[in-house]
Amino acid sequence: MKRPERPVQNLKYSRRTLLRAALAMPLITSTARAQSYPSRSPRVIVPFAAGGPTDVLTRIAAERVSPALGQQLVVESRTGAGGNLAGELVARSEADGYTLLVAGQAILAINKALYKKLNYDPAADFSFIGMLGVIANVLLVNPTAVPANSLAELVALAKQKPGEIAYGSNGAGSLTHLTTAIMAHHAGAQFLHVPYQGAAPLMTDLIAGRIGMAFTATSAALPLVQSGQLRALAVTTGQRSRFAPNVPTLVESGFPSLNAPVWFGVVVRANTPAPIVSRLRAEFNTVIASEGYAQALEKQFMEVMRIPPDASEPFLASERSLWSDAVKLTGVSLD
Repeated sequence: MKRPERPVQNLKYSRRTLLRAALAMPLITSTARAQSYPSRSPRVIVPFAAGGPTDVLTRIAAERVSPALGQQLVVESRTGAGGNLAGELVARSEADGYTLLVAGQAILAINKALYKKLNYDPAADFSFIGMLGVIANVLLVNPTAVPANSLAELVALAKQKPGEIAYGSNGAGSLTHLTTAIMAHHAGAQFLHVPYQGAAPLMTDLIAGRIGMAFTATSAALPLVQSGQLRALAVTTGQRSRFAPNVPTLVESGFPSLNAPVWFGVVVRANTPAPIVSRLRAEFNTVIASEGYAQALEKQFMEVMRIPPDASEPFLASERSLWSDAVKLTGVSLD
C-alpha cells in the first residue's frame, strides 16, 4: 500500500518553525544568561598600580557592591601604556558582564587623540555603568620660586617672563600636562613643561624649587599647603572642594572651560545584554548614592560624582572634545 504524501503546506510550516526557533536561540541563551547573572565572581580591571588612589576607590565600591550582586567583585591591576592595556583587555573580553573596567579621562577621553594607534574605540567599545568618584587636582606653586598669591598674579608673572616659569606634570599627554596647557593658552601665557615619571619626584622638585608650579591631587597637596611649604592657587573641580573651601576654582578664576576634576567611572564591554547592564547600573548606583560610600570617599579626599546613564554619552562626548583640543594644542603624539 502506497504511503500518502505529507502535504506541502505542512512541510513549509515545519521548516518555517525550525527557522524561527534557530533565530530565537541566541536571544533565549542571552536571556537565560542574564537571569542567572552573576553565577561567578566578576573581575574589575584597574589601569593603575595596586595601592594607588584609583585602586583604593575601586575597592571601596567593590566591597559594597559585592553583597548586592551575591558574588565577590575581584579587583585586578593591569598597568601600562597610559591605561591602554586595560582598555584593550576589556574591549576584547566577552560581552557577558564578567569583566568590568574602571576608566577615567585617559582611557575614555584622552588616549584616542594622544596615541597614533589605539586597539580599542572608547566611544564604541564600552557601556557606561556609573561614576565612582572624583578627585580635585590643586594648582600649587613654590612661594619662593613663584611669589604669586593668586592665579591672576601667576599669569602676570608668566607674561613678564615668557617660558621661564617651569611646571611639572605626570608625563607628556597626562591630565596635569593638558590642564596646564589649556590654562596657559586661554591666559595667553607661556610656561616651561617638565614631564616626570611619577608624582613623587615631581613633588620633591616642587618643594625644592627646581620647578615653580604643578597640578597634583588634593591628598598630596593639602598637607604641604597646611605646612606652608607650598601655596594653593586653584582647584580643578567645577565647585570649590570641601577639603579646601578657601581655594578658588579655575572656573571662577576666569577659565570657564576648565571644570576638569580627575574622574573615574566603571564600564563594561559594549553589547553586554541589557538586563546585565541594568543590574550592574542599579547595584552600583545604589551604593554610590549611599551615605556610607560618600563617607568612605571623604577619608581619601575624594567626592561622589553622579551621572545618570542617559546623561553619560553627552558627558563623555564633551570630555573627548575638551581633551582632544588640548592634545592638538600641545602637539604631543605618542606611539
